[in-house]
Amino acid sequence: MVPVQDLDPVALEAALSRELLLLVHHHADADSVGSAIALAAAFPGARISATDGLSAAGRVMAERLDVDIEAQPPEHWDGTVVVVDTSNPEHCAPLPECESVVVIDHHQTAGEWPAGTLLIHEPEAKSTAEIMTRLLTQLGVVLTPEMALPLLAAVYADTGHFRHATCDSFEVAHTLAAAGGDPREAMILLDRVRPQAQRALFLKAAQRLKFLQEGKWLLATTRTGSFESGTARLLVLLGADVALAASGNKKGKVRLSSRASSAVIEAGLNLAQLLETLADEQGGSAGGHPGAAGFQAQGDPDALLGMARQGCITQLRTLDEGA
Repeated sequence: MVPVQDLDPVALEAALSRELLLLVHHHADADSVGSAIALAAAFPGARISATDGLSAAGRVMAERLDVDIEAQPPEHWDGTVVVVDTSNPEHCAPLPECESVVVIDHHQTAGEWPAGTLLIHEPEAKSTAEIMTRLLTQLGVVLTPEMALPLLAAVYADTGHFRHATCDSFEVAHTLAAAGGDPREAMILLDRVRPQAQRALFLKAAQRLKFLQEGKWLLATTRTGSFESGTARLLVLLGADVALAASGNKKGKVRLSSRASSAVIEAGLNLAQLLETLADEQGGSAGGHPGAAGFQAQGDPDALLGMARQGCITQLRTLDEGA
């Protein structure tokens, strides 16, 4: 396997020799949760914390593997905090005061972490689980089925069931399967029957759907009460090339998720760039990948959704001009 880039093994081993608190991102997905579970299995005694809950996939994975994930991290941690699959401190806030911070991430850009943070950042990797697999191997950890299964499920999930996988993704998957991560079990681990309330929410979001055609591309937008990422993903399955789904709560917090089809990604659309620009202009934070990105801020959800929509139209026009 390709070695982890820019790795300072002495500093990393020193950081990992302390008491470990593993922090996943807000509304943590299968990649974040699976990577954290594997790291905790490699370092017994490590605790996992999620400051803003888990996604449906992350929750199912933790429940089926019988892993305890704390709802809130302590304000102070006498050891090392390892932040998993998180591009920006705001996406896992609050970050506890601690002796050292390690960040392991694959999103397109890295935010401003505290001074002295050990940053393992590989934006070309399709999942943090791929980085985690190679990292554990380089540290001399013998992969066990307890580590391999959640990592394989995480790779499967974050590559879109291998639709966006690279040669490295498949090499890592082979390594994990050889270590006892059964591919069928990994897929079953992510299978779930969506609750009726969630299915009703998706249908309501579909009722509110608005779409337009820009050149040869279809752009869909909608408002939803929650499950923004799942809503955007389903809109792409319905036929949209680009989907934007936004929610807002009574405290004025807005969350927006975006997804894109393989065709428009290959043509050059970059959703992470789009939402990072919106965050720079309107405040808040954003992160992700060309084909899947998220944004959160304080404000009006309809207004912010409209701004994201206009920015997306601008990008799509650029694609058509370059065709």
